[in-house]
Amino acid sequence: MMTAQKNRARRAVAAAALAVLALGVTSCGAINEQATSFQYAASDGIVLNVADLEVRNLMLVSKSANDEARLIGSIINPSATAQTLNLKLSTGSVSIPVPAKSVVDLEKDANEKVLSATGVTPGLQAPATLSIDGSSATAKIPVVDGTLEEYRQFVPGGFDSSDLEHLVPSPKSEGH
Repeated sequence: MMTAQKNRARRAVAAAALAVLALGVTSCGAINEQATSFQYAASDGIVLNVADLEVRNLMLVSKSANDEARLIGSIINPSATAQTLNLKLSTGSVSIPVPAKSVVDLEKDANEKVLSATGVTPGLQAPATLSIDGSSATAKIPVVDGTLEEYRQFVPGGFDSSDLEHLVPSPKSEGH
């Protein structure tokens, strides 16, 4: 008879321990949002919408804060009306016509848009205003240079590999 009571007691303790363990493992989801529920730009550029236009992976490529900067990314116009996106930095502005029901790929030479400068060093973000017919949005557009190979073809004036010499470690002198 004692054995049956001990078995029930052990089962009750085991069930309680299992319940506490399950609560501990799953409770973080009860107070924290799931990481997969966040929308974000899975790239170096930014993602935003301005009125009907969808701006995707937008960034600037430049050698320095004072050199020309090329705008890259895509602008999608799902509407039946052609629109023009105006982008303004403190250093200048560009207008990008976007035909109805189309995508403007700024990496294509035919759609190239260059600003005189960004005013910020590559690696930082340039404050910008994007607008269409009275609707506007502010954004901080990432500025990159040719350090990453995938952006070298977009550096205005061309990429110079000597720009990377400061990134190569110098050999340690022997005798230390």
